[in-house]
Amino acid sequence: MSVFKDERIWRIISTIWTIAFMVFITVNFFSMDKFEGLTAPFSAVYTGILTLYVGTKEFDRWYDFHDSRHPGELFVIGWTFLMLFFGAVAFFSSKQYHIAPEVAANYILVLSIFALTQKSK
Repeated sequence: MSVFKDERIWRIISTIWTIAFMVFITVNFFSMDKFEGLTAPFSAVYTGILTLYVGTKEFDRWYDFHDSRHPGELFVIGWTFLMLFFGAVAFFSSKQYHIAPEVAANYILVLSIFALTQKSK
């Protein structure tokens, strides 16, 4: 059995990428887009990893192979707090800071994936 057929490896990889991407976008936000050239590629990688993890998890659930619980609510809560924080800082900074479009797109992606997986249960 390949290690990448196991949902747990995708959970670990997606968790690492979630934390790394959140740290990156926070650093980039406060450095006023100093690393904007990396935002889109990191966003694409994060999107791909998260989609693979959720797809693997849902496939296993449909075929009754999924036995662990890793609540997607944690991803949604983390992204929601981060977006609210960035929004508040951007609002009160007199346009000194702004939220990158890729960050907003990733938030919408996380919400969409969560909503779809809740319906597929």
